[in-house]
Amino acid sequence: MNLSRPLHGREEVIDRIALVTVTILVLAATLLAGWWSEPISQDTLVSQDASSPAADPLGSLAPCITSTLKVIGATSNLAVVSDYCHIESDLPRGGTALLPDLERIIRSGARVLLVRAAAGVPIDSLRRIGMPVILPWSSVDQMCTSVEKLGKISGNLEAALSLSEQLRTSLASRVTPDAPRVLLVIGGEMDRSGGPWVIRESSLHGQVLHAAGFRHPFEVPLQGAPQLSLESLVEIDPDYIVHLVPSNEDAGPSREQIASAYIGIPGLSALEKGTIGAIYHPQALDEGPELITLVEILRREISRLSRRNVQERVVDEN
Repeated sequence: MNLSRPLHGREEVIDRIALVTVTILVLAATLLAGWWSEPISQDTLVSQDASSPAADPLGSLAPCITSTLKVIGATSNLAVVSDYCHIESDLPRGGTALLPDLERIIRSGARVLLVRAAAGVPIDSLRRIGMPVILPWSSVDQMCTSVEKLGKISGNLEAALSLSEQLRTSLASRVTPDAPRVLLVIGGEMDRSGGPWVIRESSLHGQVLHAAGFRHPFEVPLQGAPQLSLESLVEIDPDYIVHLVPSNEDAGPSREQIASAYIGIPGLSALEKGTIGAIYHPQALDEGPELITLVEILRREISRLSRRNVQERVVDEN
């Protein structure tokens, strides 16, 4: 009979150990859940009252996102921006979406990280330091949807809806079958060794060309890298060639320097007619609301080149 008492004591010890173990496991699970859970969900973000700004500091890792926030009046909550954002502020720079500076982003206090959708964005790394919000931005429809989402996140929905409508209207295609064929070239002077890097028809800048009322010179969409050989350039023979130079005119190559890079290319109509031009703007290659302005700037440049062509023909005839 006495043998049962030690056995009962051992059972009580085992029960206490089990109870302590379970308690520790529950506490550990709770701590881990709190550690890995995201501080704020996208559902919470997009359902915020549009009359009040978002409480969480924002980080913008794309120039198009930063310029959009600026236009809709939502920069007061920005804590960090990308290295290439154009903003008159002493905000810290957090690298880029593809190569984010995680340490700087953490130090900035940004919790909601606004990122343009693209292959290679390190989403897992960004999730470890905040909540990334991925914004599609490859077409006018995607851009407008993302603009509206930024309005909801920042608490500036009314301004975002107005901008979205303006973008849809301004970037609507106005091209006609007999419109001039315009080649948009990226950057300043052309590299003769490899040929010009050009704007794809399917890109947002390609839509700017259509919105301005001009045709692309390509009969079929470009495949691979958007760089034309000199032979391909002569083959498509555009009516106009316009370089998009991301700087002020006094800081970039002159129009004469840009045109001179084409000298010696036989059979290029734009060279013979003097219809090679340039657009100078620090944000000429950005893909935010400045695209609206770019439409009108492109029209003016084509008009200038057209008048110049007419004047030169008159001089030649006389």
